[in-house]
Amino acid sequence: MRFTQSVTLALPALAAAYPGMMGANSRPEMEEFLRGEIKREQLANRAAEPQLLNPVGNLLGSLGGVVDGLLSSVGQAIVKKSNLRPEPGYEFKAPGPNDSRGPCPGLNLLANHGYLPRDGYVTYGQVLEATGRGFNMGVELATVLATFAVLGSGDLDGLSFYLGSGKNGIGGLNRHSVVEADVSPNREDYYMGCGDNHHLSSRLVKQMVGYAAQDPKKEFSMDVMAKHYAKSAGFSKDNNPFLYYFPFPQIVSVAAFSFYPQFFSNGTYGAGGVPNYKSIMSIIGAEYDEKTREFKYVPERWPENWYRRDTQYGAVQALSDGFLQIYPRNIIVPGVAQVGTGKLTVQTVLCDVYQGLNSITPLALGGTEENVAKGVSWALSVLDPILSKTALGCPDNVVSPNFGLFPHSQQEGGPVNPPKVPSDAWTGDNVYNKVYFGGKNAPTNPTCSHSS
Repeated sequence: MRFTQSVTLALPALAAAYPGMMGANSRPEMEEFLRGEIKREQLANRAAEPQLLNPVGNLLGSLGGVVDGLLSSVGQAIVKKSNLRPEPGYEFKAPGPNDSRGPCPGLNLLANHGYLPRDGYVTYGQVLEATGRGFNMGVELATVLATFAVLGSGDLDGLSFYLGSGKNGIGGLNRHSVVEADVSPNREDYYMGCGDNHHLSSRLVKQMVGYAAQDPKKEFSMDVMAKHYAKSAGFSKDNNPFLYYFPFPQIVSVAAFSFYPQFFSNGTYGAGGVPNYKSIMSIIGAEYDEKTREFKYVPERWPENWYRRDTQYGAVQALSDGFLQIYPRNIIVPGVAQVGTGKLTVQTVLCDVYQGLNSITPLALGGTEENVAKGVSWALSVLDPILSKTALGCPDNVVSPNFGLFPHSQQEGGPVNPPKVPSDAWTGDNVYNKVYFGGKNAPTNPTCSHSS
């Protein structure tokens, strides 16, 4: 993010731009927080190339490239030089108008740096490799996410999908409530956004930054993201009559809030990693615009001197963080029988997803009964070693032909008739350098027109 001295003059107006969102007491913290970020940016701009703190004696050699401390954004985190991202040959390149980008900032970033194909049409195997190499995502977590992306939003024969909208606007990760989910950290709900569930929302970024400004360390900690989730979940429950929180989209929604401190922080979270403003905003593609006094959407990229986490972050940890630290702050009850019984655990949630494949698949895969069965068989063959034949101990699943369970379940876009979205809505993949959902008025009663 690039700030200048003149931004300081706009801070009171920024705080006044969203009265009531966080409460009156948040305004001083917000102004103080952004002034601090401006000062840090100015100091960083004056400095030459950041210098690694000199290790004592032969420490660097003996620890195989471990560096204790890095100036600027890493602070005193324990980092390895081999975890510096991007690697040589993976430089940032802004996406072109025909490159597909969508609701997942992490995947958008990987494509912008060439870890995924820059056109945004990716294969199952490429996603597993890129998420591990770029962010150190555990293979089982990447497998679960990529499986449902292919099954619900992509091409089963080619095991591939688009990061944004698919061909002719059908499929791809923009498709609502398959992998893309309501209650996102930085995207509006499909209905509340009048079909725009894939551009960064200034309203949500300001809400999240407001909570970080109140944090003792001024960071996007798990507690900050839990508060952000609770506020957003309440907003959706109060205002979105088409809120959809089926088990798998629910897991994506909840886990996404933990990805900020766990994947987007600089260095190893839990061992001194820094989930700070500089890292988070650059990775999610949010830049403060002093002219509009809003956050505009810019291409996602890693900031300078950014180090990925050193240990893998897998499915069990993601669900533990999401459902034990994030979700309880404001429960949205989906088709999970354990809610309210005291038996809501990582195991039961994973098993619910496994058992729910019969009902999820018809929602995600339009077409004949034969194609539905094909999709279920493939997904179970991939997920079975992870969700069933492991210590999680999920019971065996029996596929049943319940294709008529939901209205329009065999039509693309099911399970129910989605709200009508006008043809002039912001449905493009990657329209950057614009402000989406800014201003004082939150989209509590969408009129399906955009003035920003």
